[in-house]
Amino acid sequence: MGERFTPEDAGYILYSEVIERLGEQFPTVPGWRLEQIVTAENEAITGGMLSIVPAEVETGAVEMLTREEHRMSDDDEVA
Repeated sequence: MGERFTPEDAGYILYSEVIERLGEQFPTVPGWRLEQIVTAENEAITGGMLSIVPAEVETGAVEMLTREEHRMSDDDEVA
């Protein structure tokens, strides 16, 4: 399993906090526009790639893939 660390340790900040701070700094800008700009900036910087996910995402993916694998092998069985 991947190494666990806080988003702050990885150089990330919470989306909700970014929107909140920008809303305080630019009170006349609608929230939807702040979200649109933050999303565009994130995509420009990351290329739309996921760089960090909760470690539980990997655990869940393993569970789903294991179930899929078992289903596929059941389809191959001949009765």
